[in-house]
Amino acid sequence: MTIDYSSPRAKGRKVYGELVPLGQVWRTGANEATTLVTPVDLTIGGTTVPAGSYTIFTVPNKDKWALVISKKTGEWGTDYPGQANDLTRVDMKVSTLPSPVENFTISLEKAGNGANLNIDWETTRASLMVSKK
Repeated sequence: MTIDYSSPRAKGRKVYGELVPLGQVWRTGANEATTLVTPVDLTIGGTTVPAGSYTIFTVPNKDKWALVISKKTGEWGTDYPGQANDLTRVDMKVSTLPSPVENFTISLEKAGNGANLNIDWETTRASLMVSKK
């Protein structure tokens, strides 16, 4: 699995609730839309994601996020193609990081038979489980 994204910096700005509005679809990075490419079928947050190329968006909220996996690819930045193109929306767990993260980061952290997909920025971590189907 490959996730390709641009990493904006906080630069002293309040990120969630100001720079990134709560409750709205966010491009989940900067510049070109964030992409996920998988050569194998995956289970992401309990949902099957067939092998292929996708665009990732998120809907951040204070206590829960949604990961949006769109079947439409090739978008630039904020051009969310709409729910009709969603493969799925999966809930993400939100936690507070022990110290602020300046650079927006998406990472995979081995866990059990898969990995936690972590989205870290400011003092927020949104995460969910990813595994091979």
